[in-house]
Amino acid sequence: MKFFKRLEAAHLNGLSVALGVSATHLVVGALFGETAGLAAVGGAVCASLTDVPNPPQRVLRRVLPAAAAAAVVTLLVGLADGSLALTVALVALVTFLSLMALAWGLRAGPLSFAPVLAMVFAMAWDRTTGATSPLEHAAWVGLGGCVYAGWARAGAVVLRHRLRELALVTALRATERRLRSRAQRIAGAVGGAEANIRASIADDVVLAEALQAARDQVFAARRSPRSRKQTDLVLGLIELRDLLLASRLDTELLGEDFPGRQWRAALADALRHLADVLAALANAMAYGAPLPEVSAKAWRAQLAARLADVSAPPSDARAHLVSALQTRLGHMLDDVCEMVARQGRSDDPESPWTPERLAPFVSPEGWPLDALKPHLTLQSGVMRHALRSALALSFAYALGAFLPWAAHPFWLMLSVAVVLRGNLEQTLSRRNERIIGTVQGCLLVLLLAHVHLVSLLSLCFIAAVGTAHAYVNRRYRVAATAATLMALLQPLMLAPGSDPAIVERLADTVIGAGLAWLFSFVLPSWERAAVPRLAKQLRGALARHASNMLRWMPSAEEQIAQRLSRQQAYAALAALAAAAQRTRVEPLSVRLPDAEIESALSHGYRLMALLGAVQHQVQRRSARLDAAKAEAALPLARKACVDVLKGEPMTGTDPAETPDGDAGAWPEHLGQQDLTPWLLRRLRLSRHEAREFVAALDQLQPSAGAKT
Repeated sequence: MKFFKRLEAAHLNGLSVALGVSATHLVVGALFGETAGLAAVGGAVCASLTDVPNPPQRVLRRVLPAAAAAAVVTLLVGLADGSLALTVALVALVTFLSLMALAWGLRAGPLSFAPVLAMVFAMAWDRTTGATSPLEHAAWVGLGGCVYAGWARAGAVVLRHRLRELALVTALRATERRLRSRAQRIAGAVGGAEANIRASIADDVVLAEALQAARDQVFAARRSPRSRKQTDLVLGLIELRDLLLASRLDTELLGEDFPGRQWRAALADALRHLADVLAALANAMAYGAPLPEVSAKAWRAQLAARLADVSAPPSDARAHLVSALQTRLGHMLDDVCEMVARQGRSDDPESPWTPERLAPFVSPEGWPLDALKPHLTLQSGVMRHALRSALALSFAYALGAFLPWAAHPFWLMLSVAVVLRGNLEQTLSRRNERIIGTVQGCLLVLLLAHVHLVSLLSLCFIAAVGTAHAYVNRRYRVAATAATLMALLQPLMLAPGSDPAIVERLADTVIGAGLAWLFSFVLPSWERAAVPRLAKQLRGALARHASNMLRWMPSAEEQIAQRLSRQQAYAALAALAAAAQRTRVEPLSVRLPDAEIESALSHGYRLMALLGAVQHQVQRRSARLDAAKAEAALPLARKACVDVLKGEPMTGTDPAETPDGDAGAWPEHLGQQDLTPWLLRRLRLSRHEAREFVAALDQLQPSAGAKT
C-alpha cells in the first residue's frame, strides 16, 4: 500500500496501461490463440496512447476512436503490402489525416499518433509473419483495442479517487513553487529583470496547466462529501493564485534602501511560510501525512511584529504601502488556513457549486467537426504540420526501402514521426533525447537478445509499454529508451534468438532524427505567424474579464462569469507565454523580439492583478468603501478599459480624477477607515495598464508581421 501511495499520477497511469496491455494479450490469446493475442497487443498499445488520467465518463470517448483508427490503418497497410508506391501514398494519407486531429487541441495529441503507430506495428507484423490475412489481422487489432478500452474504463473507475487526489497534489505543488519564486523576486534573490520575467512565465504556465488538470478531474466528479472538499480546495487555489498575482503590485515601490530590503524580506518570508503549509498539505493528500497545524491569528501577529521591527523613519510615507501589502498577505494567510481547516473538518456544508455551475470550467470533450474548419487553410499551423509530417514520413519510408538494411523502413519512418513536432523547440528537444534514448535501449536489447524465454521477453515488453506511456510527456529520454525496447523486442518475441538488428536501429534513429530536423524547415510554423491570432484572443479575453470584474457587488451569476472570464484570460496569457518560450530556439531572422513579448506579458499580468485586486477590495473591504463613489467610478473604468482593449477610442474617463502620470503614488492606509482612494488608484492604474498592454501588443505585431 505504501508503494502505491508513492506513485505519481503518471506512474500510476503507466502501471495501469502495462497491466491492461498484458491482460489484453492473455485474454485474447487464451480465447483465440497466440497469434491473435500478439496482434491484439498492437491494438491495445495504440488504444492505450489516449488512456491518460481522466474522469471515467471521458475514457471511452477517447480510447475507442484510437482503437478503431488502429484497426482501419492495419487493414489498409495489409492491403497495400507488396507495393512500395501504394505504401508510400498510404503513409502520406494516414499521417496527414491523423495530424489534422490536432485541430481539437492538445487533448487530441495521443489520438493523432495512434494511427501512425498502428502503421508501424502493421508493417512490422507483415514482415515477420504471414499467418493471418489483412482482414483477420485488422480484426484482432480492433478486438485488442476494444478489450483495452474496457480495461481503461474499469481502471478509471477504480483509480478515480486517487487520480483526483494526485491532480490536487500537483496543483498544490505548482502553487507552492509559484509562491517560492514570487518570494525570491520580492526579496531580490534572483537574477536580472530578464531572468525574472522568464522564470515567472515558466511558473505561470506550469501553474495554469496544473489547475486546469485539477478542474478536469475534480469538477467532473459526482457530488459527495469528499468531492465537495476537493472542489473547495481547487477553488481556494484559484483564488490564492489571484491574490498572489495581486501581491506583485507596488512591491517595487518599497525601494532598495535598508528599510525597503527589510520589508521585502519580511513579506518574502511570509510567502515562504505559506508555501511550506501548501507543501505539507500536499504531503497529507499524497502520503497520508498529518495535516499541518495553522493559525491565521498567530501568522498575522508574527508578520505584523516583523514589519514593525523595521528601522524606518516615523515619517516614512512607505508605511502606508507596507500596511496595504500586509493586508493583502493577511487575506492569503486567511485563505490558506481555511483550506487546511476545510480538509480537516468532518462536516459537509451545502455548497452552491453544483455540477452544472462547474461544467463551463472543465476542458471541452468530444470531436466536433466544426473544429476543423479554421484549419482548412495553409495559414493554419495544424495544416502546415500535417502536410510537413506527411511529406517527411512518406519520404522517410521511401528512403528506408532503398537503404542497404531495407528490412525495416518503418523504423526510419517511426524515428521521424516521434521527433518531428509542431514547433522547432520540441523537435530539437526530441531529436537529442531520441538519439540518447535509442542508444540506451539498444544496449538493453543486446542483453535481452540472449534470453530465449518468450514469457520473460513479453514481461519486458509490457514493462516498456508502461514506462513509455508514463514518461512520454515528462522525461522523453526514458520514454525513448522504452520505445526502443518495444520496437526491438517485438521481433524477438516472435522469433527468440534472432538478430535484433541493433546497428540498423541506431542508423535509422540518427537518420530519422536528422530528417525530422530538416523537415521542420519545410512549411515552417514560426511563432510570429500565430501572434496576430493570439493577440486578438488575448485582447478579447481581457476585455471580457475587465467588463466582468469592474462591477460593484456582483451577483452570484456575475461572480460565475468573473471566474470563467478569469480562466479564459489566464489561458490566453499562458498561450502567449508558451509562444515566448518556444520562439527562443527559432532562427534569429524569424524570432519574436524578447523585449516586446515580455513587455506584453508583463502588462497583461499586471492588468489581471489590478482587476483581481479591485474585485477583492469590493468583495472583502466593501464596508470601508464609499459606495456612491465606487458605484460611479467602476462603470467609467470598465468602459475605458474595454474600449482600449477592443481598439476603440478610450471613453469613460473621469477628468476630475488624478491623471495617470500620478498613478504611482499611494494613498494613506494606516488608521484609515475609508479605503476608497485605494480603489480609485487601482482603477486609474487599470486604465494605464490596459493602454500599455495594447501598445506593447501593437509593437510586437508589426515586427512579427513584417517578416512573415
